Amino acid sequence: MIKVESEILNKSGKRENWREIAFYASDDETQFEVREYYGQQKISYMKETARLPFDCLGIARMNYSNMLRTRVIDRYKPIEQLKTKVPCLPFSNFKPPMYKCDFDVPFAEQLSKINDPVVIPVQQGKRAYIKLGQESINSIQAVDIKGNAFTLDKNIQEMLASKVAIGSFESGVLETYILDDGSVCLYDVIMLNGTEINSSYKDRQKSLKGMFGHKSGFTYPDTLEANTDLKSHPGRHFIVKDNSVSCLDSRTFVIPNFYSVKVLIEEKYSYRPGYYKVMFTTPEGYESIGDLYHPHEELYANTQIQIAFKKVENGKPVNFWFSPIQHKNKLNYDEAGTEISQISQLSYFWYGP
Repeated sequence: MIKVESEILNKSGKRENWREIAFYASDDETQFEVREYYGQQKISYMKETARLPFDCLGIARMNYSNMLRTRVIDRYKPIEQLKTKVPCLPFSNFKPPMYKCDFDVPFAEQLSKINDPVVIPVQQGKRAYIKLGQESINSIQAVDIKGNAFTLDKNIQEMLASKVAIGSFESGVLETYILDDGSVCLYDVIMLNGTEINSSYKDRQKSLKGMFGHKSGFTYPDTLEANTDLKSHPGRHFIVKDNSVSCLDSRTFVIPNFYSVKVLIEEKYSYRPGYYKVMFTTPEGYESIGDLYHPHEELYANTQIQIAFKKVENGKPVNFWFSPIQHKNKLNYDEAGTEISQISQLSYFWYGP
C-alpha cells in the first residue's frame, strides 16, 4: 500500500492530542484503505487505531473526507504544514496537463515570455502518461491526454517493469509519446517514489536516461534552442517548456508546424485496420491523394476532415497525418472547402512560426 494523502490534526487541552488521517492505495489501485493514528504529547507517539478497507475509490474517498470532518467537529485543527499529498495519485483520478496552443499571440512573443525555454520537437506519436509501481506488471497504468485509460503492449509493460528496483526506483509517473511503431519515447518525469520532481527539465532528462539507459528499447526527445529556425525543422509541432519548472507547470505550450487542409474520406479499408483513403474535390469530380493512418477513432466515408503535412510532391500532400485542427462535428458531410485548389494557396493554410 502507498500512502497517497494524509492530514495531521491537533487538539490542545490538558494534553496535546494528535491524530493522523491517511488514505492508502494499492499499487494497482484496486484496493484502498483509510487509516487513523492517535497519540498524546508528541507526534512520534501516534499509533494506528483504525484501518478501514475498501475496493471502491469513490467510497474510500468519501470515508476519508468524513473522518477528517468528524475530527474537525471534535475541535481538532488541521496542521497545514504537515499535510501531504503524493502528486498524480490515485492515478485513476489523474488529470493530464493541458498544453495550450494560442493562435492569437505571435509564437515568438510567447517564446520570449519563458525565462529559460526548452523547445522539444514532436515528429510522430500520441502523448500519454504512464504510472509504474513496484508490486507487479499489473501496477503499470497508462492514460491519454484526455485521461482515458488504455492498455500498453505487453512487451512495453515488461520493459517498464524491468526498470523498477526496490530501494531506488519503486514508483513513478512518466510523460511519454507512444510512437507509431508502438515504442515509447520518454519526454519527462512528473513523480518518482512519491515525490514530485522539481529539478530542471534538462536534469530530469538526465535522470530518465540514467534510469532507463540507451539500450533499453526506450528513446528520448531532442531539444532545440529557442532561436532555431523551427519552420524548416521536420517536427510536426513543438512542446515549449520552461527549463526551470516541473512537468505539471501550466506555462507549457505548443507551437504547430504544418499545413492543414480539408479533404474527404473516400473509403475505409476493410483489410487494413486504421487506414483510410482520402481525396480532394476537383472541377471534374474527385481525386485520390493517398492513405491516412488513424487508428484512434473510426472515421466514415464521404465525411470531411483535415489532414496536416509538411511537404507537397506532384501537386499532392505527402506523409500527411490526421490534423489536430478539426471541425467540431466529425460527421460533417459538407464538401465545401475540400477543393484541390487549396494546394495552390498553401500560405493561407500554414499553422506555425
